[in-house]
Amino acid sequence: MASYLENQIKDWHNRGIIADDVAAALLADIGRSGAAARDGDAKPFSFFRIVAIFAAISFAAAIVMFISANWEAIPRLAKVAGIMVLIAGGLIGGAVIGARGGRHARWLEEAAYLVAGAAYVGGVALVGQMYHLPGDIGQAMFGFALGLGIAGLAVRSHVLAAGALGAIAWWYLETPAPETLVDADFVIFAAFCAAGYALSRFGRMPWLRWVAAATFLVGLVPFLFSVLEAIADFYEGLPDGARLAIWLALLAASLAGLWLARGAGAPAPAFLRRPETAFGAGLIALLALHVESGDLLPLLVVGPMTLGFALYALFTHGARSRTIRYVSYAVFVGEILFLYGETVASLLGTAGFFLAVGVTLTLIAGGIYWAERRFKRRAAIEEQADG
Repeated sequence: MASYLENQIKDWHNRGIIADDVAAALLADIGRSGAAARDGDAKPFSFFRIVAIFAAISFAAAIVMFISANWEAIPRLAKVAGIMVLIAGGLIGGAVIGARGGRHARWLEEAAYLVAGAAYVGGVALVGQMYHLPGDIGQAMFGFALGLGIAGLAVRSHVLAAGALGAIAWWYLETPAPETLVDADFVIFAAFCAAGYALSRFGRMPWLRWVAAATFLVGLVPFLFSVLEAIADFYEGLPDGARLAIWLALLAASLAGLWLARGAGAPAPAFLRRPETAFGAGLIALLALHVESGDLLPLLVVGPMTLGFALYALFTHGARSRTIRYVSYAVFVGEILFLYGETVASLLGTAGFFLAVGVTLTLIAGGIYWAERRFKRRAAIEEQADG
């Protein structure tokens, strides 16, 4: 079965975007890559990696719970010394495992670092409780982020660096006013995220950049909520006519974008080569019109507009875009059911309502089957014309 990439290359070739020799070379290269993966050249999934990390998590949790249960019976000096031994043992053990190498060295190394990080976090919390040190959870998380970040940078550990980013996100969300970006706390938070991203670039940790980006987005949540609240307040203050004009203009722009994207090739702007963007904007506008239908437009006006938009999207891009095709089907069927539920159902009994729904869905299924056959015939004609 052809892959998505192979189908995309064939589509580009049929539309004249790439030449015959380029398409043949790309398809041949994909075929060789697939054969190599089937022959075992691809890196196989190792259940041992998952078990190693789970074992490290369980071991770390057991350490914390054992120390917590017997904390009062352990002398203070032994407590501090034991925590230091666990931290040092995890870091040194991970470094030794990494230096020796082996098939599962990297995962065992990260497991050792995970034990060291858990010992550090648990040790700081228990020592603070033992000596009644002042502070709150936010301050503790900042200390955890600093310690884990320095350790993760020193040994280039994925686990410790990710833990540091998680701790700094917790710390930032615990600050008194995280909804503003003009303060020292946000600068510190952003610096941690930037350090995580830099470590992913220069420390050969490609997946860490996604963790750093996700952490930064989590930190932006309070600010984004404040922005959305301001936008919502502004929107609610607009006259009904202005709100109607906004969503109708967005819907009109979506329709125009879908029409212009029909013949867009490689030189065209990205939003025209990706008609899904215009399609999504139109769905957002129609959803807003549904929400506002009680005040702005009657439901029996918005409903047919939605059905027409789905059919229009199928006509313009149903043959080429699987996303638009299936989402349009779902929108069409969902809107039919919604309209029946809001209008017809109140006039019929329960049995009559379900009978009407069944008949309607049967008709829709027949229409979808007809549309699919039409799309296939059109694609075959276009392929023959291009060939």
